[in-house]
Amino acid sequence: MKHYHLCCGVLLLLLIFSFQKGFSQRGNLSLGMVPTYKADGYGLQFNANHYHSTTDYVQVSLAATFSKENPDSGVEFPYDDYLLGIGYFTTILTSPKRGIFFYFGGGPSVGYKYINDGETDFPFDAPEEAESSFIYGGYASFEMDFFISDRFSLIVPINGHYHFNSDLNDSTLLLGAGLRYYFR
Repeated sequence: MKHYHLCCGVLLLLLIFSFQKGFSQRGNLSLGMVPTYKADGYGLQFNANHYHSTTDYVQVSLAATFSKENPDSGVEFPYDDYLLGIGYFTTILTSPKRGIFFYFGGGPSVGYKYINDGETDFPFDAPEEAESSFIYGGYASFEMDFFISDRFSLIVPINGHYHFNSDLNDSTLLLGAGLRYYFR
C-alpha cells in the first residue's frame, strides 16, 4: 500500500512539473525578425534563440545587408553582406515585472561579401582590388527586449561585426528594431 501511494505521488509530481513547463509564459525557443539600418544602406536580420536558463541563451542569426559605396562624389557601386552569426548572450539588466530585459553577447561570424554585382571593373581607380569573397570574423551585440504580451516582444539590437579578411569595410554596425515571437 505504501508503495502504491509513493508511485502515485511521484507520478503526480512529474505531471505537475510537465504541465508547469508546458503552460509557463515563455518557452525555450524564440524567433525574431529585425529590419536594420547601416551606413549607406539597410538590411534584414532573422534570429533564433534557444534559452537554456532564465538568464542566458544561444543565438543563431542570419543577416542580409545592402549598401552603396561612394568613393567619389559622382560614382557609386553596390555591395551586399550575407552574414551568419552564432553567439552566446547573457542578461545584464532585467525588470521582469515591467517586462524589460537587456542582453549582451557575441560570437563568431562568417558570411559572403558580394561587391559591385560580381564585376571587378570599377569606373574609377580603386585603391585596392576589391572582389566578392567569403568573410570571417566576430560580432558583439547589445539587445533590449520589451515584452508586449506573453508571446511577443519588441527587440532593439545593436550589432557590431568585424571581419578580418574583408576587402571593403571590415567593420559593420547594424541598428534595428523588430519583433520576437516566443514558442511555448
